[in-house]
Amino acid sequence: MLTSMNRSFSRTLIASSLVATLSFAAGQAAADIGFSAAVTLCRDAVPQGILIGIKQRERSNTWIYEGELYNAALTTAWGPRFNRETGASLGLDVDTPNESDIPVLQAIFDRLDEAVLDFADALPIANEAAGRDDVMKMAFDLEAGILAFQVEYFDEVTKIYVDSVTGGVIPHHGAGDDIEVTAPTAVLQSAVSLAETTLGAGWNSFKVESEQEAAGTTVQVLLFHQKSGMLAAVDVVGGAVASVTEFEPLGTQAEKVAAMQANWSAVQTGLSAALAAAELEYPACGVNEVEFKVETEKTGTTLLWKIGLVTVDLIEVDFFVDATAAASGGFRFATAPVNGTIGDVDEDGAVTASDLSQLLDAWGAINPLMDLDGSGQVDAGDMSLLLANWR
Repeated sequence: MLTSMNRSFSRTLIASSLVATLSFAAGQAAADIGFSAAVTLCRDAVPQGILIGIKQRERSNTWIYEGELYNAALTTAWGPRFNRETGASLGLDVDTPNESDIPVLQAIFDRLDEAVLDFADALPIANEAAGRDDVMKMAFDLEAGILAFQVEYFDEVTKIYVDSVTGGVIPHHGAGDDIEVTAPTAVLQSAVSLAETTLGAGWNSFKVESEQEAAGTTVQVLLFHQKSGMLAAVDVVGGAVASVTEFEPLGTQAEKVAAMQANWSAVQTGLSAALAAAELEYPACGVNEVEFKVETEKTGTTLLWKIGLVTVDLIEVDFFVDATAAASGGFRFATAPVNGTIGDVDEDGAVTASDLSQLLDAWGAINPLMDLDGSGQVDAGDMSLLLANWR
C-alpha cells in the first residue's frame, strides 16, 4: 500500500533488511534504468491509469520496477513490472483495490490536481535530504495534510517527504530536537485580544509571533492603524502587556501597510479565527507565527493567513486559511514550511543589497521589524546580523 506504514523492526526484519540492502548494493554494479525511466514505462503500459507509486524489489531472482496505478473510479488496480536492468516488460498484474485502502486513495486522488512536481522532480530533492540514493519506493501520500511524495530507502528506516506543490522537504522532528519556539493557539489568541484592547479602535492585528526572551516566552503582536497607516508592536509576557511600541512603516513595510489598508474591508476571518481554524485542523498544535498575506497575481488578489505550526506529532507545517471567507468555510491547505532568514527585510527570500539599503534608510530609528538584535533601535548590531546572512 502506498501510505506510510508503521514497521516493527524485529530482529527478523532487520536481518531481511540487511539482505535486501546487500542485494541492492550488489545490483548497482549492473545497469539500472532508474526511477524516472521506470515511471515513464509504467504510464505507457497503462495509459488509462493514474500512477500513485513505484517501487523496486526482487521477484523470482530478478530485480524489477513495479508500478501502482488506478483508474479514476478506484475500481481497478494495475501493477506493471519491468526488468530493472533492461526495462523489458515482465508482465502486468490487474486486480481490484482493497476496500480498506480506498478511503486513503480517494483522499489522495482528490488532491492530485494540486501537484506541481512529478516523481522525477521529487527524487533528487529527497536524495539530497537523505544523503543517499538507494531508493526503494516512491509514492504519493498525505502527510500532515500535505500532498507529498513519500520516498523510502533500502535501509528500511529512512523516509523523506517531499511536498508535491512547493518541493520542500517536510520536517519531522524528534522530542529532543531544537525547533522554533511555539505557543498554544489559545495563548496567541489571548495575546491578540490583549493587544487590540490595549490599542483600541482602528488597530488591526496582522501578525503574531512566539519568541524566546530572557524573561521567558514572549508573544509579539503587530498591528496597523487603518486610517493613519502607523504600525505598533505589542509584547505580551505571562499573559500581560509588557510593552507597546508605535512606529512609522519604512521601505517595503509601507507598501505592505498600504496593501492591507486597501484590502482589509474584504477580510471576514481575522487572526484569532484563523488560529481557531488551525487548531481545528491540527488539534493541540504549537504555533510559531501567523501573518496576513496579500498576494497579487494576474488572476487577481488573494488574501490569506499563513500559519507556521508544529503538529502534536512534531511535524512542521505552513497552514494557509482564506481570509475572505467566513471562518467555517473557505479554502485551507498546507505546505512544507518556508522559514525566513534574519536580515531578509523585504521578505523576498534572500538577503541582498535591497535589504541593506532599507536598513541604512532606517538607521537610528525605532523600528522593531528592522531591529534584528532587539537592542531598541536600528544600528550596527543589526547590520552585522544582516551581513552574516548575505547571499
